[in-house]
Amino acid sequence: MPSTTTYRRGQVVVVSVTFTGQTGAKHRPALIVSTDAFHRKLPDVIVCPISSQARYLKGPGMGDHPLRQWRGLGLRHPSTVRISNILAVEKRIIRRVLGKLGGEEVLQVERGLRQAFGLSEETKRG
Repeated sequence: MPSTTTYRRGQVVVVSVTFTGQTGAKHRPALIVSTDAFHRKLPDVIVCPISSQARYLKGPGMGDHPLRQWRGLGLRHPSTVRISNILAVEKRIIRRVLGKLGGEEVLQVERGLRQAFGLSEETKRG
């Protein structure tokens, strides 16, 4: 059955990520980066995982974005949006919405996405 929950770009959600080999799963935070129009038509959302590993804070990968407002999102540790690890997930594995990333940080993540995909600044946001 399709999800009736409306997801929005910029929301930080908790998704259930299955281990390799299907031996279990862990709940992980992720930032929704796909557009609302995409969400209305498909059962998936595109997310960037959020990592609390110190190595991504000290030396983020190209386009990765350390979060300034991680506490306000309900995250337990300083964290980084991993643009270099983007993935599509089914809406049904989203466990809950933690919050919404602030406007300036969303813009920085979008800049990183445009850089990663070679898209111009004029590309429309949805």
